[in-house]
Amino acid sequence: MKPWFVKEADIIKFPEPKTKVIQMPNVASYPDFLTGVKDLHNRKAKGEISQDSHDKLYTDLIHRFMKKESFEKPWFLREGPDEISQIKSMLLKQINDEKELEVLKKILKVMKSAGIDDKLAKALKTDQDAAPLVQKLVADIMNTEGTTAEKLHFADNYTKGFINLDAILTPNQKISINQILKNEMPPDPNNKDQKQTSFVFAVFDYLAKNYTPQGVGPGEVAMAVLSPNISRIGGGTGAVGDIKIDHNNKTYYIEMKGKNVKGTAGRLSDAKIHVADPIGIANVLKSINQTGQRISLAPSARARLAVPLVGGEGSVVATLSKAGGNVKKFAGDMAKALFAKYPDGQVKAGQLIANNDPNLMSFYTRVLYDRYYAVKGKSEGQLAGFIFINMKNNTVFFSTNFDELSNLKPNLAPVYLTNASGEANMDPRELGTAITI
Repeated sequence: MKPWFVKEADIIKFPEPKTKVIQMPNVASYPDFLTGVKDLHNRKAKGEISQDSHDKLYTDLIHRFMKKESFEKPWFLREGPDEISQIKSMLLKQINDEKELEVLKKILKVMKSAGIDDKLAKALKTDQDAAPLVQKLVADIMNTEGTTAEKLHFADNYTKGFINLDAILTPNQKISINQILKNEMPPDPNNKDQKQTSFVFAVFDYLAKNYTPQGVGPGEVAMAVLSPNISRIGGGTGAVGDIKIDHNNKTYYIEMKGKNVKGTAGRLSDAKIHVADPIGIANVLKSINQTGQRISLAPSARARLAVPLVGGEGSVVATLSKAGGNVKKFAGDMAKALFAKYPDGQVKAGQLIANNDPNLMSFYTRVLYDRYYAVKGKSEGQLAGFIFINMKNNTVFFSTNFDELSNLKPNLAPVYLTNASGEANMDPRELGTAITI
């Protein structure tokens, strides 16, 4: 018989770990600041470390590299070992000499010191790591046609800014893009392909036409990148304007409506601005047996396949009148649906509809335009106006008054009241007017 101290006890097996143990990052192992930032960002995104752990490690990372760097070349201006090679890999023409390489490094340095990484990420509406965005931006600037002297001048003057704020904030005056630029170097005679425009203009032109992801109009990123006093505003429908300009101790909140070389201009479209009830509009049209066709608000050369609500012999109202229908009742019902969220406009709209008047388009556009001022900016800041930029003819117009805007006789893109099948148009953008100066 075994004594009590020899008896085998019941062995309790420790539970197996459900997931693999992840080793915490070692800040001391990172070769440079940017590599550390990227790794911590990726680990947090994958759920390997918490937000608190990320913040603590990020602080340790900053302290580590602050100790290593000198005052003349602080940690946040240090190029990572792969950063320059990443930019060089995106160049259309390979760097031929040391001077070109120094210009590339200088452009990268001044942009990083100006905080362009955060500014660019906000301008492009992205949460991704900003470092690759900055590298791509520097590569695009280096790829822009220009001599080494022009690019060096760009780097030397970058912190001064290249946007003439007095010019761009001149109200109700159509000006050229050349007139809103400053601190330019005259075109270098050695640049055979660009004798009429400056290098700064070429950069602005490229950024305005190409840095336009979904929801970001032409010119918004270009202005934010080329001026320390301009930044793009985030925040969706609650935001006041698209860009913010700080000038002469005053802040201007501005809506940007841009027209690129191709496509439709930016529309007066916002969840808080819309006045129409698309389902109500479709029901009013069905009440007079108007179905199966796309209906536009007024005649337009770009809406040849649509039947206009008003204007001309072929409009919905004209057809109803010829058939002996009750035009007055139809006009009243349609006005209520078209201006469902703006009852003050229903009486005049009803009159215009009853008279088959194409000026309904201008009235509808005015209401949307004015609602930006009435609805937006009630708390933080007031809307200063609209900047209409046209990259096809290189013009800019800072609009603060609809009458002044109308005097230019702008092109108004079609407003579609129904979809292609004649049903309710649930695309809110198509219910907003697109204005091209």
